[in-house]
Amino acid sequence: MRATVLLLLGLAALASADTTSYHGHRLVSVLPYTQAGVDLVNTLVNTHHVQEWTHARGPGVPVDLLVPPRSFEALVSTMNRNGIPVTVKIDDVQAVIDQQMEEHRARKSASRAIDHTQYHTLEEIYSLLDELEAGYSLVTTYTAGTTYEGRDIRVAKVSTGGTKQTIWIDCGIHAREWISPATCLYILDQLTSGYGSDSEVTALLDTYDFHVMPSVNPDGYDFTWTSDRFWRKNRVPYEGILSCHGTDPNRNFNSSFGGPGTSDSPCSDIYHGPSPFSEKESQAVRDALSALDTKIYFSIHSYSQLWMTPYGYTYTLPANYDEQYRVSGIGVAALEAVHGTQYEYGTIADVIYQDSGSSSDWVYDGWGIQYSFSLELRDTGNYGFLLPAEQIIPTGEETWAGMIAAINAVI
Repeated sequence: MRATVLLLLGLAALASADTTSYHGHRLVSVLPYTQAGVDLVNTLVNTHHVQEWTHARGPGVPVDLLVPPRSFEALVSTMNRNGIPVTVKIDDVQAVIDQQMEEHRARKSASRAIDHTQYHTLEEIYSLLDELEAGYSLVTTYTAGTTYEGRDIRVAKVSTGGTKQTIWIDCGIHAREWISPATCLYILDQLTSGYGSDSEVTALLDTYDFHVMPSVNPDGYDFTWTSDRFWRKNRVPYEGILSCHGTDPNRNFNSSFGGPGTSDSPCSDIYHGPSPFSEKESQAVRDALSALDTKIYFSIHSYSQLWMTPYGYTYTLPANYDEQYRVSGIGVAALEAVHGTQYEYGTIADVIYQDSGSSSDWVYDGWGIQYSFSLELRDTGNYGFLLPAEQIIPTGEETWAGMIAAINAVI
């Protein structure tokens, strides 16, 4: 999800590589009932220096905002005067961050190679990939590219051999969306441990190869562990008045580049970069896909519980929209059947907002992959990007069930 305005104090802290503190910050949900209310929320996001966790996309749709202490009373007062309800979801965001970090430290000694009861650092994720490759003959890993800071962007290939079409799954293109890489690890675990013992997994791997990129944006992801939990972009520096960092890799693909839902400012969380495919992350996805015959593309994000198809940059429907919509409905029904989690589905522009230069639009338009899906995982705002670790397994279970159903439903 996008956040159009960075905290000014956060910018200064990030520029000096200090850890950004969110003590006293509140996660709030506001509910504008009219278009005038929506417009007011968008204005206040700028004037009160809050972070959007979800975007004000229309009347009657809640908007999640991360509000610093100095702005809270003024924001609530303005909302109350205009009849816009405000609900506090998390009273002290830093306290939740600290608790989750402490839980990670306490669980780090777990003996199992893939521990789905906790989130993993980048180093731990790549160590897990090495363990999978060593433990399963059907797993090979390769480097799709190297980031600005020199980190490898790694892909795990799960294959039983022979020449088969590919199912592509990538996670973590936005750094702060921790449930996304965790879900990719869960899927890799199911693929590797299930072959030969789980009939569905066995049938899938007898039909397709799977290529899974668990962290498209390793620089940004690592930064969320060390410096700013809610960093979204990559870490490319841009010189200027504020010395801002980062391009949004999911605005950097060559699909209506620079169009709606992007920004020309390097300080924006939706900065599209200087040119299409200027970023190592988008190049890595492009180059890896160029060598494959891909049947279905999945890009895993969080949060809002949405299953989306092209397009994001326009409200015009793709040529095979009816087919993509049909498959999406089957996937969503299977997902909901696991734990009762409800998803909306439709085009990106219709169900969330317009965006341009996204991977899912590019693989459909630019690479001709007819089944291109973007998923926004749990939840709908109670925790947002701070989804508790105990929800990793149920999220993985339902997401994998939905993906299996969708894969089996394609023509």
